[in-house]
Amino acid sequence: MFIRPQYFAVATIAGVLFFLLGQALLPSLPNDIDAAFGGMVEHRDRLMAARLFSSAGAFLLVPAAVGIGCLFRPAARGSRTVLVGALLFGVATFSNAVSQAVEGYAGWGATASDIDPTSGKSILEGLGTGLIGFPIGFWSIPVFALGGLILAVGILRAQWVPAWIPVVLFVGLLLGAAFGGRGYIVALTQAPFTVAMIALATYVGKGEAPRTGDSSELVEAC
Repeated sequence: MFIRPQYFAVATIAGVLFFLLGQALLPSLPNDIDAAFGGMVEHRDRLMAARLFSSAGAFLLVPAAVGIGCLFRPAARGSRTVLVGALLFGVATFSNAVSQAVEGYAGWGATASDIDPTSGKSILEGLGTGLIGFPIGFWSIPVFALGGLILAVGILRAQWVPAWIPVVLFVGLLLGAAFGGRGYIVALTQAPFTVAMIALATYVGKGEAPRTGDSSELVEAC
């Protein structure tokens, strides 16, 4: 690799921990902006911190996709599945990172004391609308989960790491999608995903390529 694999591993571990912290800091508010606006004003500082941690974590997960993708050469078992999953995972987590940052700063500005609440709500309601808002749209969440599930299947097929890691990753993504929430409950719903990604990062850090046939080799280039 032109970048040491240990850097990918450190970014992955920091990414999942930052993202977990950011999501845990998010207060539980209604999805409707009118109903949630009062809580957004009340928890303004906490919301900003949560969005920034979540954004930083999501950005740091992009190297996770790149690091895994670089290890899988075309001849490796499950390489195509892994590369498709890594691509979807990487694009979606980048979009989510941008979305978290935009929502954080927009929410901070819209809930300022000198901003009329009606104007503040209009600003928030306008986020993610139209073509210009597509990059920060909700689509990144299901695509992130889909990419992660495909990635887990490919890694399991490759027999590159102990089978429990992709299995826990798969289960963790399903749990996060089915029981996703805000606040401290994410410590439970995202725990399997976090554990699996940290375990996966340790193998990425070794820089050892998945087997092609009966042998394994160290990656020399991405």
